[in-house]
Amino acid sequence: MNNPTICIIGPGVVGQATGKVFAAKGYEVAFLGGNLSKIEKLREEGYTAYERDELMDGGYDFDISILCVPTPTRDGKIDLTPMEAAAIDLGKRIAKTKKYHLVVVKSTVVPGTTENLVIKTIEKYSGKKVGRDFGACMNPEYLREKTAYDDTFAPWIILIGEYDKKSGDLLNSVYEGKFNCSIFRCEIREAEMQKYVHNLFNAAKITFYNEMRKIAGQIDVDADKIFKYAAISCEGMWNPKYGIANLGPFDGSCLPKDTEAFLDWAQSNGFDASLLRSVVNVNDTLARKSGVKNNHETEYTL
Repeated sequence: MNNPTICIIGPGVVGQATGKVFAAKGYEVAFLGGNLSKIEKLREEGYTAYERDELMDGGYDFDISILCVPTPTRDGKIDLTPMEAAAIDLGKRIAKTKKYHLVVVKSTVVPGTTENLVIKTIEKYSGKKVGRDFGACMNPEYLREKTAYDDTFAPWIILIGEYDKKSGDLLNSVYEGKFNCSIFRCEIREAEMQKYVHNLFNAAKITFYNEMRKIAGQIDVDADKIFKYAAISCEGMWNPKYGIANLGPFDGSCLPKDTEAFLDWAQSNGFDASLLRSVVNVNDTLARKSGVKNNHETEYTL
């Protein structure tokens, strides 16, 4: 398929960045959403944008729909109501089309959402069958809010979680030759999980350094200075493969003894080291289950 037409459903930060970049890359792009002020602003900027009640009469003739709707967390749980509503709406729209259509989930969703919610809902309301009448992909975004357009225009990775090869091939054709980065393909659930691993690692790293910064300040140590050195000395900072191999809990002569020693020192001095405590507890639990003996009392011979 040459130059497939694309509709961005949900013109928020992610949706607008995605649609505007595809438009800049030469694709015919339209936006669809319920926020009238955003739709009007997009129109003022020269983009094609539709309100939610438009294109319901069989006029929805795009090749690809990209779902960029919000997936907020409420009371500690993901709220998939907007995603379900978007899937219902899209199902009704493509029910009146005859050509193959690709549905792409770009919103961050917990593993299983695309297959168990989005695909099944679209099948129900369209009367069509995934893999035959329409395809499905999960395509995570890695943009930062303040630099959303630039990050989308020049991504450092593109990941395509595909329902089947046909789905992945179509989405791959949209990116290939247009973006100067590696494109990886995997299963849908793997793509959903990978996005959370991406975000959770960033959160854990920020929390770790916040915890260490607070302790450093309490003993009058310049955190900015030692963090700069740590960025150079720690293999986990400069080696992207460090720690990701399936080798079980950390053991050996350094990590077990030093994590426990620093934790004991911090707690004895009244410092909060909650994340470090969790690291030790999780690792000890894994070690017990796998039969690994941590060398907590290993001494160096000088």
